[in-house]
Amino acid sequence: MIAGPLQARGRVIEVHGDEANVRIAAASSCQGCRARALCTDGGEQVIRIVAPANTSVDDPVLLELDQANFALGVAIGYLLPALTLLLGAAVASLAGDTAAALGAAVGLSTGLLLVRLLHRRLLADRLQPTASLTCPSQSVSGEKP
Repeated sequence: MIAGPLQARGRVIEVHGDEANVRIAAASSCQGCRARALCTDGGEQVIRIVAPANTSVDDPVLLELDQANFALGVAIGYLLPALTLLLGAAVASLAGDTAAALGAAVGLSTGLLLVRLLHRRLLADRLQPTASLTCPSQSVSGEKP
């Protein structure tokens, strides 16, 4: 079974050239997340997107992200630093516990640097949701009618 793309509805709050800030309602899964204060504000989240043509403030938009690209982003963002941490600790453990701890720190730092480089150089376009304008009469999830 192939699932469709991940979708979220939002409303444009600012437009800066070819980019726009969009306010979306936080997903229901955000309520159980301990890091929700970092990315949501009062149940809403603001993200920056490449604006569709003729976008203006208050336009409703539909954001879509392919699930394969989402999985790739998760794998690189979470698994790569963990793997480099373990690799650094394992290689340095031959020289003792202190070296293993130092190796883990170096491995984690290396993994985080690789994530940043991979995102900037190779993945920024693949991990950007596509946006399309929707009918102005449609309400955005989380908005009051």
